[in-house]
Amino acid sequence: MAEDGIEHRQRLALVPPAASLPAEGSRGHLPMYSRALRVRLRPRVCTLPPAHGPQGSFRWVAALRGYQTSSSKKQCAAEAPLVDSDVPATEKPRPFAIERVGGRECHVSWTDRGIAKEWREISNRAEDERAVSASTSASFTGRFTSWLRQMFLPTNYPQSVHQSYLPFHVLQFFETTFGTIVSVLCNQALLTSVGVSAEGSVFGAVAVQWIIKDGAGEIAKLFFIRRFSPYFDSHPKTFTLFGEAIVALGSCAQIATVLVHPTPTSFLLCAAGGNALKLIGYAVWFTTHMKWIRYFSLQGNMGDVAAKDESQTSLAQLVGYSAGIGLLTLSHSPAYLYALFFLCTPAHLVATVAMMRIASFETLTLPRLTVLARDYAAADGKADVPTFKEFEAGHATGLFGEYFKSKTDKHVTLAPRVGDVLGRDAERESGLWEVCTDTFWNEKYMLYPSTSSSSRRINIFYHPDASSDDTLRSVLHAARLRHLLSGPGAPALREALAESHAWTRERFDGFKAALEEKGWRADEVGFADLGHRLLWGPEADRGS
Repeated sequence: MAEDGIEHRQRLALVPPAASLPAEGSRGHLPMYSRALRVRLRPRVCTLPPAHGPQGSFRWVAALRGYQTSSSKKQCAAEAPLVDSDVPATEKPRPFAIERVGGRECHVSWTDRGIAKEWREISNRAEDERAVSASTSASFTGRFTSWLRQMFLPTNYPQSVHQSYLPFHVLQFFETTFGTIVSVLCNQALLTSVGVSAEGSVFGAVAVQWIIKDGAGEIAKLFFIRRFSPYFDSHPKTFTLFGEAIVALGSCAQIATVLVHPTPTSFLLCAAGGNALKLIGYAVWFTTHMKWIRYFSLQGNMGDVAAKDESQTSLAQLVGYSAGIGLLTLSHSPAYLYALFFLCTPAHLVATVAMMRIASFETLTLPRLTVLARDYAAADGKADVPTFKEFEAGHATGLFGEYFKSKTDKHVTLAPRVGDVLGRDAERESGLWEVCTDTFWNEKYMLYPSTSSSSRRINIFYHPDASSDDTLRSVLHAARLRHLLSGPGAPALREALAESHAWTRERFDGFKAALEEKGWRADEVGFADLGHRLLWGPEADRGS
């Protein structure tokens, strides 16, 4: 009975007054976070053991005074119910905002102590983006993951980039790594060769040979760019492969400096020739890579995508340098260098080919646009424009969509030279020229059908002020004109030009809208623009 009395007094001391607790029926008048607050307001009731001995006496006296020893505190915490029976254990304060920072979500909610933040990792699965189990707000893993994303991935990844961004850049990492290893091998061969070839020569011969090597490469790059730069827009993937191939060939020539007789002449032939090929390949890579960065950027974030691309390249080069130096510690013999070269170079080229196949950009190259316009014009503008995947599944074009599948598909020539188009029959050509200029008097382009009955090709001249829309419109116009002229009972050329002109004016906006709706990039047409522009009509008369 005495123990029962002690326990009763302990309960009275530990239970707060009833007035301090909310009434059972007043739950609807509590603040928005009242459920979370009730967890803390729940009375903690614990049963202390009977007081036996001094330690037991002090324990129940401390309970009466509101004190708790460490052992009694642990026992109370173990026995006390921390959550109401009518409040689910998994219930948390509802966030009023979700902030995304560095690939993580910060759930911000109100609590009785102010603002609470809870960090969650984001899991991206296909098109469904869901938050997974929450981690602690200051977890090392979450902060480190966010740090890596901010260094190597564009802001707001993956929504801010093209769908092929991740596989493309994973392959690019391995491509850069293998290329860097080969570069280390080339430097080793060049340094060995230039040191031997300079023995007995005048002071500074090594520096002179090195400068000649680099200077010859820069000169060769200038001539190459002048000749082939227009084709970087029409055949970017082809030239990317070509650039990587000649880089490999240049590396092979530079490693050969350790095989030939060590003289200044032999060094310059191998080193300068190899360096010229490598510089041309690097120029091609940087030029075409600017297009990839533009296509990857979906939210006007070209600068951010380019900067993160540099970060990824730096990491890959560091890995390549480490691997190359580690491999060179084993041997410096020419046979060993060539063995490593013939292992890394095929892997490098395979990664490049895979990158070009994965980079499925919805660009309108001339072969793709020609086929799309041909089908649209043949159906009188009533055919549905296919998506990029549907178009590629039909294999209507050649490699990478940069080539025509057959010569018969190439029925338009954009921006040719006048002298290459006009035939020798001056009387016939002058009459045809007059018909065409009358039709396109106020246009920024002019169609000029070939007088050859075998080719039936349509040449398209452009005004200096012609825009990308004029290029798109001209190809559609040419497709409609060719459709009219090739059908049964074809009208005369003047009538066909007028009819196709009116049809194009009426249908062009719908054609462009259909392209954009299906995901095509209708803001540019990829063709080899050699810069040939033409003035006709009143502007040509002004120059007489």
